[in-house]
Amino acid sequence: MDIEFRHLRTISAIHEAGGFACAVDLLNTTQSALSHQFKGLEE
Repeated sequence: MDIEFRHLRTISAIHEAGGFACAVDLLNTTQSALSHQFKGLEE
């Protein structure tokens, strides 16, 4: 799997916000969608 820009943006938002819950607001998405995207990165 190649890392895409959206993956980097996700990692950056989680780091910047200090966790998933706050990153959801930064990315304007749901926690479920963010978790699925992060799970894909882990694999």
